[in-house]
Amino acid sequence: MKETCQELEANIEEFEAKILRLETALKKALERIIALETENAGLKKENADFKARLNRNSKNSSKPPSSDPKGNSPDQGEKPPRAPRMGKSRTPFPDERIDKHVHCTRDKCPHCGSAAIQLNNKPSEKLQQAELPDVRAIVTQYELLKYDCESCGKGSIASLPNGVPDSAFGLRLMSLVALLTGALHMAKREAALLIKDLYDVDISKGSVTNVEERVAIALNSVYERIHKFVLESSFCKHFDETGWRDRGKQHYVWLAGCEHAAFYMIDRTRSAAAFKKLIGKETCEAPSVTDRYAVYKSLSHHQYCLAHLIRDFRGYGERDGPDKSLGKALEEELRKACGIHKEYREGRCSLNTRNRRLGRCRKNVEFGLVDGIANGSDALSKLCENLLNNVEKLWRFIKTPGMEPTNNAAERDLRKLVIYRKKSYGTRSDRGMRFVERITTVVQTLKKQQCNLLKFIESAVRNFYAQAQAPFVAEAFGF
Repeated sequence: MKETCQELEANIEEFEAKILRLETALKKALERIIALETENAGLKKENADFKARLNRNSKNSSKPPSSDPKGNSPDQGEKPPRAPRMGKSRTPFPDERIDKHVHCTRDKCPHCGSAAIQLNNKPSEKLQQAELPDVRAIVTQYELLKYDCESCGKGSIASLPNGVPDSAFGLRLMSLVALLTGALHMAKREAALLIKDLYDVDISKGSVTNVEERVAIALNSVYERIHKFVLESSFCKHFDETGWRDRGKQHYVWLAGCEHAAFYMIDRTRSAAAFKKLIGKETCEAPSVTDRYAVYKSLSHHQYCLAHLIRDFRGYGERDGPDKSLGKALEEELRKACGIHKEYREGRCSLNTRNRRLGRCRKNVEFGLVDGIANGSDALSKLCENLLNNVEKLWRFIKTPGMEPTNNAAERDLRKLVIYRKKSYGTRSDRGMRFVERITTVVQTLKKQQCNLLKFIESAVRNFYAQAQAPFVAEAFGF
């Protein structure tokens, strides 16, 4: 009996040891399972982020359309039939603009070959054809006579006529070169080749650079006037920025624009200090539309760009999980809000109707943001919380006349300069940056005012050398 008890006690101790070992192994297995589940959740999140990055394009993020992959065009037989293009009738030139008349006659009938034909009383058909004349540059030689003073014995030389630049190129030629490189974004060699082919004038690449510098100096007062008008006028402001390269280093182009003008400034940084330099003070009291970049928080009457938010929420709507439905719902409501405002802008609905419909959109958006905070992913929840804390900045355009819900005006103003950057790879000197700032500001503003670019630049250069006041872009607005 004693031996049996001892055996039982030994078996119990062995069993307890096995249980202890099993408990220890089970505990380690559970810890390993928890660690693997945590790692799996992190990998899933990382994989979702990688998929979202991979699927980013200009429609669901802030990437430019030029970065979108282009698909192959369908084969000729697979292309849908193209609708015939309707021609656009050209407005005929008035009689005083016609330099030459040519009467076209016929000797025989084109149908039977008979010479027995006569004019009828029907009005003749007219074709007005514009042609370029054969031109050569007008070469003027200025002879500067030298004099000796009988009183002091010193020599002197005659001055050029007032308004004539001390350059091998005249006012109009300088203006054309600046227009070709600054507004039409031609390479310096191409601009020189065109001048040679058109006017038989040899101009080197270095001379093109010197001409650009002179034109930039001549446009400086116009540039400052446009800057002052954009910031001090009561029109709604649009601010934005994009990348630029100078001497191989990253720079940024800052834009301040409104309905009638656009101002550009190139700076080394994309910081609050650079934005303060652009607006010339701590904040801008006028109504302004921008994206959600942090430096714009100082703006007091601020509207967030809904187009940027639509792209962001579309990106979330293309993900898996709860973000899909939340993102799609918010994207749809913001699109609807922009569409309603467009109907009002085009005169298809009244102000009261617009405000009533936008009120419903606002409630739906705010409910969607609360839902996104509660049920969305960490990134979506953070975005929704930020927007809900600044919800007035989503709907400022409702109460502000002339304000748009998007920053598309700034995007359009920056587009030409982005193309300039892609073609030229930026600038390589301070004077190159100054030329880009001034010529782009003046050209884009002239386009908004529908002015003749070449005539204005020529007038500005002439007035600069004549030491006269620079011409006004729009005298009605005082700039």
